[in-house]
Amino acid sequence: MLLTNKEFQRISDEYNKLKIRCKCCGRKLVIPVWVDKQICSWCGNYVYRNKQLEFTETVKKLMKVRW
Repeated sequence: MLLTNKEFQRISDEYNKLKIRCKCCGRKLVIPVWVDKQICSWCGNYVYRNKQLEFTETVKKLMKVRW
């Protein structure tokens, strides 16, 4: 099955919407909507889909350490 340029561009744009940059190494990862966090294959750090998820994870981690 061959794709036209328009179809390929549309699929490429959708992938670009899902790419998120790793804070540590700068590599871009494709994180699907149904996944909250993913381990970077380059540096091994977690990459979160949005800032809110990252904040809740850090608060949970701090609460565990504190108690």
